[in-house]
Amino acid sequence: MKEITAIIAAYDCLDFTRQKAALATVVRVAGSSYRREGARMLITDDGNWTGGISGGCLEGDTLKKANLAIFQQKTRIVRYDTTQDDPFQIGVGLGCKGIIDVLIEPIDPADGGNPVQLLRMAASRRERSALAIVTATESPDIPIGTTMLLFANGDKYGRLPIGDFYDFITMCATGVLEEAAPMNTECQLPGIGKVGLAIEALLPPVHLVLLGSNYDVLPLLEIGKTMGWKLTVVGNLHKIGKAVFDLAAVVPDFAELPTSPDDRTVAVLMSHDYKTDFGNLKKILPANLPYIGLLGPRKRTERMLEDLEKEHYRIFPVQLDTLHGPAGLDIGATTPETIALSIASEIQAVFGERGGGFLRERSAPIYERKTAEYHA
Repeated sequence: MKEITAIIAAYDCLDFTRQKAALATVVRVAGSSYRREGARMLITDDGNWTGGISGGCLEGDTLKKANLAIFQQKTRIVRYDTTQDDPFQIGVGLGCKGIIDVLIEPIDPADGGNPVQLLRMAASRRERSALAIVTATESPDIPIGTTMLLFANGDKYGRLPIGDFYDFITMCATGVLEEAAPMNTECQLPGIGKVGLAIEALLPPVHLVLLGSNYDVLPLLEIGKTMGWKLTVVGNLHKIGKAVFDLAAVVPDFAELPTSPDDRTVAVLMSHDYKTDFGNLKKILPANLPYIGLLGPRKRTERMLEDLEKEHYRIFPVQLDTLHGPAGLDIGATTPETIALSIASEIQAVFGERGGGFLRERSAPIYERKTAEYHA
C-alpha cells in the first residue's frame, strides 16, 4: 500500500493543464521477476515517474511506451520476455528469466473512475478490496483496462461490466478477497467471447501498535514508517519523546486506538515492566491479533501464561499461536536497532507465511505464493 500512497500523492501534485500521465501496472508474471503482480508506477510525459515495476531494468523502456500511449490516448499491454538473454529487446541484458505483462493506461483526470482514483478509494478505507482488470478481450464493449474494485462488504466501483461477465468478475474478485492471493484467468461467454482478467488483493497496511514509553520504541517506528505501516504507541504521554509523536499516533491506553484492531493489526509489549506488560497482555488478547510480540526471555512469557492461568484467564490455542516471546527472528540482535529489525522481520514473516530462514536454503521459488484459479 505504500507504493499506492506515493502514487496518489504524486498524482495530486500534477498540473494536468500542463502535464499528462499514465499508470503502468504489472498484471501478470510467469517465471522470475524482481517485482510481482500489482507493482505500479505513475509516469508523466516530462519523463518523471513514481513507484516501480522492476529493479530498474524495465522502467526506462516503459516510460517510452507510456509516452506513446499518452500521445495516442490508448490503453495497451506490453510484454517483456526476459527468458532469453536478448540485450536488444529493451537495451539491456536481463537475468530474471521471466515474462512480465505491463498494462499502460493513459489517465483522464476528469474521469472519477480512472485507475488512480480507484486506488484512492481502496487506500481510503481500512478494508480488504480486490481490483479486477481486463487484460485481453474479444469484445469492443469490454476494452482492455476495464476495471472493477470490489470491497469485502460488497461495494463495487469502476467501469462495471454487465450480464454474465459481471457475475463472473464478481465471483473471481470475491475469491481473491478470500484468499488474499492474485490471480490471472480467462472466460469464454456467449455474445462476449474470450476475456482475460488480472485480479489482485489490496490489503490495508499493517497497523503496528507498540505498548511502551521507552526510547527503544523509536527504531521500530522508523522501520515501520519505511514499510508504510500505520503506527500507534500506547504509553505514558509525559515520558514519550517528540520524535515518537512525529512518527506515530500516541494514546494512553489500548482501548483508545485511532482505529479498531483488525486482522492487519499487530502489537509489541515493550514497557520493560512486568506488571505493565502483563496488564497490557490481558487487554489485547481479546482482540485476537495475528501477532503479539513480547520482549524479554522465554521464561518471562512463560511466567505471564502461568499468571494468566492462576487468574483463571481463559486463553485459547489459536491465541497462543499468535504470541511471540521472545519477539523477533534469530539474527543475533543485541541493540535497539537490530532488535527492532528482528521484530519487524518476524512480523513480515508472519504475514508472508514464511519461517524467516536463509533464502539460499529455500528449495521452492522465492516468490512462490497462493494463486487463485477460476474458469468459466
